[in-house]
Amino acid sequence: MLRRISFYLVGVGLGIACSMMFFGDRDIDFSYFPNARVLKLLRGQELVMSEKAICQLSCLNMTATSFEKIFKDGDLDINFGDSDTRTDTCKTFLVELDDEKFNSFTVQDCDSTSTLMSIAIEDCYCEL
Repeated sequence: MLRRISFYLVGVGLGIACSMMFFGDRDIDFSYFPNARVLKLLRGQELVMSEKAICQLSCLNMTATSFEKIFKDGDLDINFGDSDTRTDTCKTFLVELDDEKFNSFTVQDCDSTSTLMSIAIEDCYCEL
């Protein structure tokens, strides 16, 4: 019985070693849940900012680069209840986050670009 277990463990060990050799270090991202899939899609596209969003960023004393860092690396959640995902052309997503100068922003997904439409902030009047 001990001999069978040792053969089994040696086989499993060789299988794991061969798999690691063939498949190696891959950058694999498991995006199974809807939130992760949409965020991966939005982050993988070119980020364009609307005039209103640029104005709102200036009210927050932020640059486009600092917002992109939050967008790419931040802990974001998509509020699907308040998002417009049923359209055939451009889908609009309400993205929420914590521990920043703002709590949410709206991103529109069209073709191969993600457009920052607006940022939910108070005391900033950017009507464009």
